[in-house]
Amino acid sequence: MQINYFKLATAVGVCSALLASSAGADTLRMAYSAAPSTADPFKSSASPTASLNEHIYEALVSRTDQPLLATSYEWKDNTTLLFHLREGVTFHNGAAFTAQDVVYSACRMMYRVDGKKNMLTSAMSPLTDVKVIDDHTVAFTTLKAYPVLPEKLKSLSILSASQADFTAPLQYDNTGDCGITRYPTRAQFESGEMANGTGKYTLESFANTGDADLVRNPNHWSDGGNWDRVEIRSVKNSGARMAGLLAGDFNLVENPTMEDLESLKDNDAYSSTSTPSWRTIFLILDVGSEQAPGVTAADGSNPLADLRVRKALSLAVNREAIVERLMGGMATVASQFSPSYREGADPTMPDLTYDPEQAKALLAEAGYATGIKMELNVPNDRYINGTRVAQAIAQYFTRVGIEVSLKAEPWSVFKKGRKNRDFGVFMYGWGHPQGAAQMISYAFASRNKDLNLGVSNYSNYHNTDFDAAMEKWAVETDKQASHGYLQAAMQVAVDELPGIPLYYQHSIWAHDSNLTVVGRPDERTFADMVSPK
Repeated sequence: MQINYFKLATAVGVCSALLASSAGADTLRMAYSAAPSTADPFKSSASPTASLNEHIYEALVSRTDQPLLATSYEWKDNTTLLFHLREGVTFHNGAAFTAQDVVYSACRMMYRVDGKKNMLTSAMSPLTDVKVIDDHTVAFTTLKAYPVLPEKLKSLSILSASQADFTAPLQYDNTGDCGITRYPTRAQFESGEMANGTGKYTLESFANTGDADLVRNPNHWSDGGNWDRVEIRSVKNSGARMAGLLAGDFNLVENPTMEDLESLKDNDAYSSTSTPSWRTIFLILDVGSEQAPGVTAADGSNPLADLRVRKALSLAVNREAIVERLMGGMATVASQFSPSYREGADPTMPDLTYDPEQAKALLAEAGYATGIKMELNVPNDRYINGTRVAQAIAQYFTRVGIEVSLKAEPWSVFKKGRKNRDFGVFMYGWGHPQGAAQMISYAFASRNKDLNLGVSNYSNYHNTDFDAAMEKWAVETDKQASHGYLQAAMQVAVDELPGIPLYYQHSIWAHDSNLTVVGRPDERTFADMVSPK
């Protein structure tokens, strides 16, 4: 029996002096680029909502593998995962944190809140039991080997069982209500009545605009939050966010444009921070359909089904120019479909080549020297400078003989077309929080419901070697072996190119120059990544 142990380092709380600002020395004011949708931690996994809720609630382990409510975890066997819980932790309502709260939180996760499926229900379907071993030990059991369970549980916010009515002892039930007769509603969370976590901040108010006010939790198990008060405002327009920063309304704003950053260069009162993220920006190609939507050739075929055409498309793109000229150096050239610096990816994989002449030769060899028409679809409000990048890609493809029309739409419209599989070629960005393998397993694997593979295979790609590697990865509990399967699958994907890797996006913040910002790769904006200099 293979047993894995993963010990977590001891968390160290951060205590810093408070910022002197016009709003008060204890206040941090942040402008999000999109509005948090709820203060209910199980209703949405979108970054703005998750960023807000991380202030209020904690998981067992952080997304970056730091200990939170668990001090360590270990696989007892291939289907039993033990967590050892932190002692001396209290919820915002004063209730002590125990293993029973973990069971309750798992129950609420699986329960259809307000009659609707929550963000973790399907991902956690292999979970069959959550059992209290003692007050500070809890066991998660799965039906079969499910090695990504620790990663999935990073999204399990822990709530206090004291805020529900249930039959003791609490019994986990992955299809029923666990004997709980009263679950808090979304409305109760957003009113603040049930927004009761163990986080560094407590919720003072939440508006339907997504604006929120939080105050420091003086009883946090660490040294607590950096700020006495945190004000989050949602400002969709980048120009308005920057105007708010310059006017003193905000201390920090998300996702400034390259033009915004250029305007700050000669102003000593402001600065910016760029952090490599987990998000890969790439093109998805419909390689498996007889006729890819929006892609035509003179002979009526799907040219994307020909590997030579896909290689030509990759060779046509000057990734270094995109990163330097369009992203201001605040991105990293992609060599594969997950950042090469993420755990499990292959850091030695060579950069993808730029060679437009070879691209032309391959198109000619494939019989497509002329005659390919392509619609390139892109969301115009999703990725930093995404439309400008798409314009550059369209130019690169045009230079090698492909007739390209660019279709840019708001994300709300674009995602419907993606879901309906209306696109043969589209720009996509994915920074899956649960590891490098999750992206390619979702995007390029053949559909396997038992192993949760191929959930978002918009490329219609099928490769037996790729699928075999991902199927082995999906049940492997040994980390080194798991990484080997991932790298084998990644190499197949890079060789076969069901998509075209472009670059790894960086998270960017503009802020007062008297602040130090230590950004996160998961693109979340959290008050305690900000401290005064």
